Amino acid sequence: MTRAFYQWSGGTPQDHEALAWFSGATPEHMGPRVAGFHGGLTARAWASSLALCAVVVVTLGLLVALLSPEGPSVGLLLGVACTVGGIFFAIMVLVWALARATRQDVHQHGLVVRRAWGRREAIPWATIDPGRIFIAKTVRSMTRMPLALHRQQAVLPPGVVVNGWTDRPLGSFPGLEAFSQGYRYQPAASETPFGWWQLGTTDPETFLRAVEAAMVADGYPAAGLTPFVLARRVTATDLRRAPELQRERMLTDPVLGLPRG
Repeated sequence: MTRAFYQWSGGTPQDHEALAWFSGATPEHMGPRVAGFHGGLTARAWASSLALCAVVVVTLGLLVALLSPEGPSVGLLLGVACTVGGIFFAIMVLVWALARATRQDVHQHGLVVRRAWGRREAIPWATIDPGRIFIAKTVRSMTRMPLALHRQQAVLPPGVVVNGWTDRPLGSFPGLEAFSQGYRYQPAASETPFGWWQLGTTDPETFLRAVEAAMVADGYPAAGLTPFVLARRVTATDLRRAPELQRERMLTDPVLGLPRG
C-alpha cells in the first residue's frame, strides 16, 4: 500500500478529517513498536565535558597558587580539584539522567516521544516531512531554534531535528487539556499544526535507519532518508546563512520530500 505525506488541499472535507485524526492520535494509534531509543550523552560530549573540567581545575589551581599568601599547598590544590570535580560530576550525572529519561520510539505508523517527566506524544509519519529533517551538531545550532525549545529532547548535540505534528504550537495553552478531555487543537489555514522537535538520540544513524525502514514499510516514499539527513549536519553558521532550514512550516506549505534520482 502506497501512502503520501499529508499536504493541505485547500480545506476539503478530507483535510479536516485528516487534521482531526492527527489531533486525536495517541501513542496507541501508532501501532506496535519496532525500535526504541533512549536519550543520553555521546562519548564526544563526555570527552568535551571532561576537557572543560580539566581546564577549569588547572585554571583555578593556578589562581589559588598565585593568590595564596603562604605559597601553594598540595592539600589546598587537591581540595580545589576535588571540589570542582565533585560539582562537575554531579552536574553531568543530572544532565545524563535527564537525557536518559527521554525516549524516541519508532512505531509502525509514527514516532512516540517521551519527555523526561513522562508525557508521551505521537507524531504520525504522515505529518513528518522528510525533506525538512536535519542534524544539529553543535550547542549553538540547537539553541538557535527558539521554536523548538518547548519540544526540546536533546540535552547536548547531536540533535535530530524533525518537523512534524504537534498540538502544542507556539502560543497555545497546554492547560486546556486539563480542563476539557474533548479539547483537540484545530488549526486554521493561517496557523500551523507542525512544529520542530529536537530529538536527542545518541546514535542518529541507527535511529534514522529505523525511521526510514518503518516509513517505507508503512508505504511512505522515504527511501534514502538516512544518507540525506546524515549529509545535513548543520552548525549555527549554517542556520544563519540558510534560515529556510529552520523556517516554520505552515499548514498550507507543500511537502518538500526527498530529492529524486
